[in-house]
Amino acid sequence: MQIDMSFKHMDSTEAIKSHATEKSEKLTKYFDGKMHATWNFSVEKLEHIAHLHLVGNHIDQFCEVRTDNLYASIDEAVHKMEKQLRKLKEIVTDKHAAESRAFVLNAATTASASTTNE
Repeated sequence: MQIDMSFKHMDSTEAIKSHATEKSEKLTKYFDGKMHATWNFSVEKLEHIAHLHLVGNHIDQFCEVRTDNLYASIDEAVHKMEKQLRKLKEIVTDKHAAESRAFVLNAATTASASTTNE
């Protein structure tokens, strides 16, 4: 997974970078292939904003979280992204399962129709 980070109105620290990288690695278990995560961190008034954009094979998801603590924002953004990816994976696997069930049903009905015609 490739991870890019940008900081707006704040200084970048190794602690923030390592925390975001560590949390981002959890997202690789949902889909195989290349993934690219882009983090944008910023501060507006008293809110710390973490914006995560994840792009990969047939994936283009993003989330944004605003809290008083940047580490909490990162954790919440990863949690939101995990929920989105779980839902997306469920939709994809259900679609493939439905297609295979339809294929099996078609094959079964075709086979039964051919045996009754003989």
